[in-house]
Amino acid sequence: MHTAQQQLDSFLDKFSPEIAAHARAVIERVRPFVLGAAELVFDDDHALVVSFSATTRAADAVLSVAVYPNWVTLFLLHGASIADPFNLLHGTGSAVRGVRILDLAQFDDEHLQMLIEAAVATAAKPIDEQAERTLVIKGVSEKQRPRR
Repeated sequence: MHTAQQQLDSFLDKFSPEIAAHARAVIERVRPFVLGAAELVFDDDHALVVSFSATTRAADAVLSVAVYPNWVTLFLLHGASIADPFNLLHGTGSAVRGVRILDLAQFDDEHLQMLIEAAVATAAKPIDEQAERTLVIKGVSEKQRPRR
């Protein structure tokens, strides 16, 4: 029996060492914004996704880190409703907006920090910062696109 962290590590290890290391670092940079969040892991057919939620329900998630074979994207799950005067977020859907994280230095950008903080602050179900971080494997697709 593997722990959830061991499973997440094995999912990340399917990617190239560079992408796996970058994804781990991005997840670590997101965690301080969502203290107490449940981290929901979906090893889907097209990407590995770690969502940050007030509960173990995906519908309550506010942020997600999606790992693809060649890049990592931070998604604000209700980003369409957040003011983005510097046009950092991309997407045309009715809810989700994202920013491709090419360099960890992007997290030092006050505009990106404000967007992340706004996403967390406007969540329908607030994250209890005093709660203990939990990691839950929510889904693993049998068929997956190549990770490298």
